[in-house]
Amino acid sequence: MFKNKNKSNTFTPERKLLYKKRTLSVVVNVVRYFFLLALSYVVLFQLFFMISYAIRPKADIYNPSIVWIPSDITMDNFKMAFEELDYLKTGFVSLWLMEVSAFIEVMVCAVIAYGFARFEFKEKNLIFFLVLLTIIVPTQMLIIPMYLNYAHFDILGIGKFFIDTFHLPDFRPQLLNTGLTFWLPSLFGVGVRSGLFIFIYRKFFEGLPRELEEAAYVDGAGPLRTFVSVILPSSGVVFLTVTIFSTIWHWNESYLSDMYNKGNPPLAVKMDYVKTDLLKDSRAAGMAACLLFIAPMLIMYMFLQRKFVQSIDRVGIVG
Repeated sequence: MFKNKNKSNTFTPERKLLYKKRTLSVVVNVVRYFFLLALSYVVLFQLFFMISYAIRPKADIYNPSIVWIPSDITMDNFKMAFEELDYLKTGFVSLWLMEVSAFIEVMVCAVIAYGFARFEFKEKNLIFFLVLLTIIVPTQMLIIPMYLNYAHFDILGIGKFFIDTFHLPDFRPQLLNTGLTFWLPSLFGVGVRSGLFIFIYRKFFEGLPRELEEAAYVDGAGPLRTFVSVILPSSGVVFLTVTIFSTIWHWNESYLSDMYNKGNPPLAVKMDYVKTDLLKDSRAAGMAACLLFIAPMLIMYMFLQRKFVQSIDRVGIVG
């Protein structure tokens, strides 16, 4: 009887293996949680820092005893930043100038990528290589010819040819300080990060089963109708991914906006103009301005973050 009790308490090889697996699983989960906690701290520290400074009065800014929680909460910093940024006007400019461009870009890049993914045509690989070059070549290298072209908009130099040949007055339109400086590139698939969006779309469309389109062709649908009726409803995840990326990148775009729209700057450009002055006058007001700038994107991401993470996983974007 004593021997049987000892045998029941001894670990069999199977129980030892199970014990090791459970121990390893616990260790891995602990390490994972610590890693995520550290990563969250790095990401959220800046946000908490801005919030802490934005709601504190001036006296608390230089008080060494105040670290995170201010002695009093004030909204004066937000009021100052709101007025300095002319928030409603510049925010509206950002919406109609940049976000309309983002919407056009999302749709146009999808059509272009579908052509690359499903159709064969001459010099297809070369053209796609040129698309990838738009990702590699920095905008600063092209800004001077682009600026001059928008100052005297001319397609392939046709207008200049007629002006020089027939001694005509310069009839080329001036597009600076208009939405066309962003809408036109988006319409032709060369807008802000368009090359990257085409690449993402193409990889996704290549993974869709061709049987969907073949069934549509059998029913008499053409390529356009197939794209609208079959491909678009099946591509919600990639459209969400590209839409969020395009929206955020257009919202944050300040370099091109400053070059093309000095007379009617969007919010990102206005931030560059007033941020230094606000920080000199009041560090808290500068932090409030930063919060006002990122607030629309944070609110959008709060509502879409779960679907966005799922879409990133399904689209297969890594790195």
